[in-house]
Amino acid sequence: MSSRFVASSSALLVPGPGAFAAIYALDSAARAVTATVVPLHAYTLYKAIAAENADSYVGTTYSVVAMVTFFGTFLTPFIIHRLGRNATFVAGILACMIGMAGLATSTIPGLGLGMLGRALSGVIGTVCLILLIVNFVPRQNLVRSETLRLFASCLAWGLGPVVGVMLYQHFGIVAPAAVSIAIHLGLILYFRRLRLVEPSREIVPPPKPLAMIWRFFSQKRLRLSWLIVFGRSAWWSMFFTYPALYLQDQGIDESWAGWLVGAANLLLALSPLVRIVAQKLGIRRPIVGAFWLSGALTIGVVLLYDHPLAFCLVLLLAATFIVALDSLGNIPFMRFARPRELPQLATVFRTYVDTAEFIPSAIYAVLLTMFDFRAVFIVAGSLAVAVGIAATWLPKRL
Repeated sequence: MSSRFVASSSALLVPGPGAFAAIYALDSAARAVTATVVPLHAYTLYKAIAAENADSYVGTTYSVVAMVTFFGTFLTPFIIHRLGRNATFVAGILACMIGMAGLATSTIPGLGLGMLGRALSGVIGTVCLILLIVNFVPRQNLVRSETLRLFASCLAWGLGPVVGVMLYQHFGIVAPAAVSIAIHLGLILYFRRLRLVEPSREIVPPPKPLAMIWRFFSQKRLRLSWLIVFGRSAWWSMFFTYPALYLQDQGIDESWAGWLVGAANLLLALSPLVRIVAQKLGIRRPIVGAFWLSGALTIGVVLLYDHPLAFCLVLLLAATFIVALDSLGNIPFMRFARPRELPQLATVFRTYVDTAEFIPSAIYAVLLTMFDFRAVFIVAGSLAVAVGIAATWLPKRL
């Protein structure tokens, strides 16, 4: 038993699946503690100035922040070229810490700074982590690495939203923001402790953004890999924001939102099971089935709109299938992308997060000026079904 513990501890101190899972878990913990708090806090701030349109204002803010982040994404290869991968990763974490300090001011400008810092940090962190995984993990171990990474983060995403809402209710926005900053500080110290070897930097600077986009989307398989993660991320961006607003609109205690998001994220513990299924069936059929089932259930929750408990349970069931996409969704890109083009391709690939944030959020903001929250869930579910249809074009032997 002791030798196994020592071996596990040693695996966390060398580059590999264990260390990258730990990095992701710490980053997830820092983000999860504010995941549900941010939309609740935004809704509260906007209600004070525009009670009737507060929900639309929240959607608009998310859309604007995501749009700014989308364009900022294309600066990441240039930052990596100038600073190196490791320093760029640390800079991204610092951006989130600064954003959380702004969020703690409990003002609308501070809210914007917090959301923007959090989003930009996600851009940089995702690109750098993809580079690390591809550089240090053999291609045949990608399924194991990705499922381990998701499994390691399940406790953080499961308990983080609950803890964040509790802190918010008892101590205000300062408490979850401070906890997020503290965890990210620990992540920086751990990352530095790994002493990751920096790959040699390219003498030639990265291509211009338009060239990167053209190179990426001119490849059919890369377009499909982007669409798959776009559909997954669009569902999660809806889930992190609109069920909380729906529950608040129904007069339900805010803690429900934290428990709902936390319970959904605890489902990441199913990642090892997803790995077993993928090893037997490949990843094509699980991806297609997960999109179709989650989409149908998301549309179906509108039938339970006046029954919050049943509504939440069905939405939680839909999240069960989205978790499978968390485990498998990045793998098509990692297998299709050419290693020598990875930094540039990963940058374009990462735009799925911001695009899945601002396009649906803009649509939701318009819809909410005419309809109630049911429109959001119908659109989100329909998108998942449509992406599932597109995913049938994945190679059968993938």
